[in-house]
Amino acid sequence: MFRVLFHLTVVTINSFVLWYDQTYIVLPLPVKEMETLPLKSRSMFLTIWCLILQTVYHFIALLNDIFGSNAKTPKKPPIIRQIKDTLFSLAFATAIYVSIAFWSIYAIDKELIFPEHIEKLYHPSFNHVLHTTVSVFIIIELLTSYRNYPSRKIGFSVMLTFFISYIVWFFTIYAKTGAWVYPVFKLFTWPLRVVFIVLSISTAALLYMFGEKLNNFVCSHKKESYSVGIQNGTSQGKKKRT
Repeated sequence: MFRVLFHLTVVTINSFVLWYDQTYIVLPLPVKEMETLPLKSRSMFLTIWCLILQTVYHFIALLNDIFGSNAKTPKKPPIIRQIKDTLFSLAFATAIYVSIAFWSIYAIDKELIFPEHIEKLYHPSFNHVLHTTVSVFIIIELLTSYRNYPSRKIGFSVMLTFFISYIVWFFTIYAKTGAWVYPVFKLFTWPLRVVFIVLSISTAALLYMFGEKLNNFVCSHKKESYSVGIQNGTSQGKKKRT
């Protein structure tokens, strides 16, 4: 029951913030051309990509709680469980990256990432839903449920597809509007922008591997629970990763 209530709560909180943002918040944009971007221009922010990803993940986890399996290593995991486990590997790395990147730059100079004229439009609790609780919720998820990470090949492919898609979109917006999504990029030369992007992808990859190792450690030291979902498997030996 805890998992059902937890996932339902996370989906509700995230969905409310997304709905409120789309309904009531009007952002002052650098250039008029950005007004036509999807989701009231919010599609240009990695934060929103992350929040939508987290919401989708926890919704799928909720469906798995009801219709799938939360067994440690089910012999024949339902498709919803396979999707959940694979999506977790991306959701974990993305959430931790967003929190680290945002609050690190914010601590140096918030005008470079979340200018005062934008910050004042959001209640502090909304800011934390966007940049803090995404990590808190995904860590709670890691500590309270079982999952089998996908192979490195699949996991990295999914992660790189997600981040590269955002990077392409990020630079496409600049090419079309002549304005940077984040003010910090105005301060960088092109070599520094490339370095920043490479470091960001490298950090995400390290966070992916950290999540994988942490998941293996947590799951190996936790007793199996059959309190939620369809339990149709038993514990098996550790799978070989590629």
